[in-house]
Amino acid sequence: MTRIGLALGGGGAKGLAHICMLEVIDEFGLKPSRIVGTSIGAIIGVMYASGISGRTLREEFQNISNEESSGFIEAMRNIFTWLQLTNVNWKGGSLLKADAALDDLMRYVQVANFEDLSIPVQVVASDFWRRTEVVLESGTIRSGVHASIALPGVLEPAVVDGRVLVDGGLTNPVPYDLVMDDCDITIAIDVLGSRTESKDLIPSLQESVFNSFQIMQKSILRQKMEARPPDIYICPNLVDVLLLEFYEAPKIFAQAAPAADQLRRELERCLQEANRQS
Repeated sequence: MTRIGLALGGGGAKGLAHICMLEVIDEFGLKPSRIVGTSIGAIIGVMYASGISGRTLREEFQNISNEESSGFIEAMRNIFTWLQLTNVNWKGGSLLKADAALDDLMRYVQVANFEDLSIPVQVVASDFWRRTEVVLESGTIRSGVHASIALPGVLEPAVVDGRVLVDGGLTNPVPYDLVMDDCDITIAIDVLGSRTESKDLIPSLQESVFNSFQIMQKSILRQKMEARPPDIYICPNLVDVLLLEFYEAPKIFAQAAPAADQLRRELERCLQEANRQS
């Protein structure tokens, strides 16, 4: 049996594009042997590993985007509007607590621990003080995901076993390397996307902060790809979707559709090659 490792990268709201890729995997009737996720990839990966199909994830995110029924989505909408209209005082530790996002996540997942998931999942965080990657795969899902999504300045850090943990994208934005040695086919989904230059060229404060994170993440990923690329690398053309625009699910799904077609073709090719070799 072909073992498939699935790596879901970070990218804020652009990570909703992961759902389109999960739908393709479902079409093939496949079940990944392992899932690794960073930031939004950790959220989507845990939801999928708990038994929620790609199609159901699409429907749920479309619904909460349209109906504003999610505490997390509404928080993102409000904070984005506020950032656009005000000068931010960065003296506090973070703009948001993670509770709204985590409450929404656990409402869907309905299991408490990583060990209870139907597919083994690892989530990536970063140790703030030691400046190192941290991989979490046991214990409570809530604390692990909190650590992985805690973008400094936006969401409060998590404290796990005495360590201050923040967003995994700071150290491993698309963590496909964690499954390569244990799987026959490794699929890496990069949802960092791209931005169009502003008319006056000079970025706003929030654009400077958020896009700087993603410049760093792209540089890390580029070096990893040069050293050892995955079997399948998918990078949806996600243009001008800002980090906190989780309410733009239909736009994100539309932009990700061509990449889903690419994954469909490449997955079919890899499976055929695996069958010939077996």
